[in-house]
Amino acid sequence: MHVSDLTGRVLVDTNVLIYATLSADPRHERATEVLALRHRTGVELFISVQNLAEMYPKLTGPKNQPPDSPALAREKIRALSGLRGITVLPLTVETVQSALELCVECAATRQSYFDCQLAAIMRGENIPVILTENTKDFMGIAGITPVNPFT
Repeated sequence: MHVSDLTGRVLVDTNVLIYATLSADPRHERATEVLALRHRTGVELFISVQNLAEMYPKLTGPKNQPPDSPALAREKIRALSGLRGITVLPLTVETVQSALELCVECAATRQSYFDCQLAAIMRGENIPVILTENTKDFMGIAGITPVNPFT
């Protein structure tokens, strides 16, 4: 599946959101194209509060050179969370319980929990597609189709 073929409900993963804020990154243009899907008829874009929370340590950390200041990271996250046409989904206790069940099903451990948590959010909201650079993290999770927008 290619991004241009997308219709329906789609979750945008953290890595895509980060690249959309980094104008010098070679993936920036494609990431902003992904966010522009919110204007396309027949496409509903979603992000989770988890995605927003994951952005801060990555934007201010050593892998982002130069790292964003706390104030700049905050502004980027606020701007993305306020984009019209993108629904921000909450994290609930029920979602955490579903994620833990999914962890048992998939034998997920450690940081893989957070992928299961996103998958649980998606399942709970009937969102079948996630746009992510890390497609392997979501392979094999029933009901979830990972699509890499950068390929």
